[in-house]
Amino acid sequence: MATQYADKTELKAYIGLSGSGQDDNIDNALDGASRQIDKITGRRFYQDSSAQVKTYTPNNVFILDVDDISTTTGLIVKLDDNDDGTFETTLTINTDFIVEPVNPDIIKITGGTTYLAPYTQLRILNTRSSERFDPSIVNNVQVTAKFGYSFIPEPIKQATLIQGLRLFKRKDAPFNILGNEQTGQIELFNKFDPDARELIKGYIKNKL
Repeated sequence: MATQYADKTELKAYIGLSGSGQDDNIDNALDGASRQIDKITGRRFYQDSSAQVKTYTPNNVFILDVDDISTTTGLIVKLDDNDDGTFETTLTINTDFIVEPVNPDIIKITGGTTYLAPYTQLRILNTRSSERFDPSIVNNVQVTAKFGYSFIPEPIKQATLIQGLRLFKRKDAPFNILGNEQTGQIELFNKFDPDARELIKGYIKNKL
């Protein structure tokens, strides 16, 4: 099952539903809402279970925009110095580069653990290091990291519940219409819920 941004018990409580008879429909609604949020925001709100390897072309000799990096633990940054497809030079964090934002927002403090918003940029420390990114080399930088969010932000969870309810109710309107000719018909389910969209708008990321 793909990562859901709210769990089954939360959506059932939100709907006022008990029992397990609709659990498959609940799961489908949560899966659909979570993936819609991924698509709209251009990011995902869960952390890789293990480090992944990605390559990037830098913005300039000092700046590299990256996908969300959830933690600096296990972060490895390497450079392809001569465009041969081999990453010969390993950079050292806080010596050759830093991650930004320097003071990321706190998402949640729970159980003595502080979960931070992800890092989205690497910056060469030009006063400390002689290393530079090379924007003339495609995929000049190799980054090994756990990508994504370390914790699901509360607005994302709330948006998932709102949109999850919308998708769950879709089964009661197979033609996307509720009502009748006498009382009036309304089209409900063909768009993302506007209240949910308002909750996630601050998380929308420009595509790299």
